[in-house]
Amino acid sequence: MRFEKRALVPAAPGAVWRLLLDTQAMIACVPGVETIETLSEREFLVAMHVKMSFISARFRVRTAIVEARPPTYLRSEGAGEDATLTSSLKLRSEVFLSELGEQTEMRLLLDVELFGRLGTFGLSAVKTKADRMWEEFGRKLAAKVAP
Repeated sequence: MRFEKRALVPAAPGAVWRLLLDTQAMIACVPGVETIETLSEREFLVAMHVKMSFISARFRVRTAIVEARPPTYLRSEGAGEDATLTSSLKLRSEVFLSELGEQTEMRLLLDVELFGRLGTFGLSAVKTKADRMWEEFGRKLAAKVAP
């Protein structure tokens, strides 16, 4: 599944960039993220909890920054499993930051592959969940940079 999302953040691209690389800020802003363990400067182990309908999953996702061009572009890839549900996922994301006056437009391209029980959900259910998570992330990120 491929998603494209946009959000306006009331800060300069450099400030948004710093937040994207701040693990504590991402724990506070990304819905479902419980912990982020830094494995190296470019690798992280993310523990997250996702609930869709009546299924709840806890993933441990190993994520790597594949390409970075501060402060405008970040590409990452990750994969993880939830052993209790025999579900797994693979993801690839690209984040583009563009200055728009005193704001930053953040554009996200996200490719997600879901396997196992969570993979049985249809595109509309996954899209609805992704939309809600993105809206919550945008609100929390904007609140983090607000004076």
